[in-house]
Amino acid sequence: MSDATLPETPKTTSEATPLPAAPQAPGSAGFKVGRYASYIFWLMFAINFINYADRFVFSGLSAVLARQFHFNDFQIGFLASAFLLIYTLVAFPLGYLADIVSRKLVVAVGVALWSLATIGTALAGGFFSMLVARALVGVGEGSYYPAGTPLLSAWHSPQRRATVMARWGVGALVGAGIGTVVAGAFASGNWRIAFFVTGIPGLALALLMLFAREKARHEDDPEEEVGVTGHTFIGKLREYLRIPTLRVILGMHAAGFFALTATSSFLVIYFSATYGQDSPFGKAAGLSDTLSSLLPGVVLLVGGISGGLYGSRWANQLARKRSGARVLASAYGFLWAIPFLILALLTPYVLHAIPAYMALAPSKQVLIGAAIFIIFALGGSFFLNVYNGPSSAALQDVLPPKDRAGGGGLELTLAHLIGDSYAGVVVGLLALALSKGILGIHGLGGQQIGLALLITCPIALIISGVIGIRGSRHYAADVAALGTPEDAVVGVAPAA
Repeated sequence: MSDATLPETPKTTSEATPLPAAPQAPGSAGFKVGRYASYIFWLMFAINFINYADRFVFSGLSAVLARQFHFNDFQIGFLASAFLLIYTLVAFPLGYLADIVSRKLVVAVGVALWSLATIGTALAGGFFSMLVARALVGVGEGSYYPAGTPLLSAWHSPQRRATVMARWGVGALVGAGIGTVVAGAFASGNWRIAFFVTGIPGLALALLMLFAREKARHEDDPEEEVGVTGHTFIGKLREYLRIPTLRVILGMHAAGFFALTATSSFLVIYFSATYGQDSPFGKAAGLSDTLSSLLPGVVLLVGGISGGLYGSRWANQLARKRSGARVLASAYGFLWAIPFLILALLTPYVLHAIPAYMALAPSKQVLIGAAIFIIFALGGSFFLNVYNGPSSAALQDVLPPKDRAGGGGLELTLAHLIGDSYAGVVVGLLALALSKGILGIHGLGGQQIGLALLITCPIALIISGVIGIRGSRHYAADVAALGTPEDAVVGVAPAA
C-alpha cells in the first residue's frame, strides 16, 4: 500500500488494513488495534479535508464576493481576521475542556457547528451576516486541532508521529485545494451552492466521530501519571508555558502563520487582479473567473501536498545528524519559502520593465506572467507546508499525554493571536493605502496586494526560521523530562 496514503502502525500491532466494518472496544475479543488506528486516521483525514475545504471555498470566492457585495480589500481582510480571531480565542478553552471531558466529543460538536455555519454563509445577504457566519465557523474549527491531534497521537507510536501528522495534514491541503476548485466551479454561476457542497458532508463526519472510540495515550507514551502539575485553568496555562519547546514552536508558528494566512487570504484576489478579469488586461485577454480561482487552488494542492509529505521525511533524515530535527525541519521550510514567495510576487513588476514582454500581445503577456507565477508559487507552497507534520509531532512529543489537548490548544490560541489573527487586516489596509498612492506609488491597479505581501511576509518568515533554528536545542531535554530519550521518540539515534 502506498506510503502517501496510509500511515504505518507500530510493529507491535497488527498490520493496518482498510476501514473495518464493525470496530470493537480496545481489549475485546477480535479487536484489531492497527485496523482501528487506520479507521481513526481516515476519519480524522476526512474531517481535516472538510475543515479546510470550508475555509478555502470562502477564499476562492473572495473576488466574486467582493464584486457582488462591493467589499473592499479591508473588508475581505476583516472577514478573514474575524474567523481567525474567534478560532484563536476558543482553541485553548476547548482544548482544556477536551482533556477533562472527551476529545472525540469536542471534535464532533465542533465539526457539526462549523458545518452548519458554512451552510449559513451560503445564506448571507451582506457584510454583517457573512461576518457572523464566518465567526461561527471559527468557533467550530477552533476545537478541532487541540482535541484532534492528541486523539490521533494516541493511536500511533511516537516514532511514527511526524509521518502520521504529515499525512493527516495532507487532508488539510487537499481540502484547501479542492475547496478552491469548488469555488472556481461556481464562481461564474451560483456561488452559494459551493458552501452547501462543503458544509453538508461535515454533519455526517460529526456523527461518525461521536461514535468513535478514543484512547488517552499510546502504549509507548510516558505513563499516565506524568503530567502538568497545575490543576486550575490558569495554573495549567502557566505550566504549559514553562516548556521551552512549546514556546519555541509558538513563536515559530506565530510568525509563519502570518505569512501563510496573508498569502492564502489574498492569493485569488492577487492573481485575478494581476492576470484575470479584474486586471488591466480586462475581459478581452484576462483569465476567466473560473481559471483565476482554479489555478491558485492547483498551486496550493500540488505544492502543499508534496511539501507536507516531504516535511516528515526531511525531519527523519535530519534526526540522524541533528538534535531537535522536528523543530529544525519546520524552521528550514519557512526560510526556504522566502525566495520563492518573493520571485512569485515580483513577477509582474519585473516583466513590465522588459520592453520585449510589453511588446507582446496582451493574451501572451497573461500566459507568460501566469506561468512564471505558478512555477515560483509552487515552490513557495511546497516549503510553506513543510512544517506541518514535524512541528505538530514535536508539540505532542513534549507535552504529557493527558495534557496534550490543553497544551496544544494554548499553543494554537497564542500562535494565531500573536501571529495571524490580524494578518488579513494588516495586509488589506496596507494594500488599500498603496492603492491611494502612499510612498509615492500610483497606478498599481490590483497589484498593490502583491506589494503589501512582499513588504510583510518575508520578514515574518525570517523571524519564524530564526526562532526555530535557535530554539531547536531545547527539544531533547524537554522530551527527556517526560522519561523518554530523544532517539527513542524519533526512532533513530543522532550521529555522534
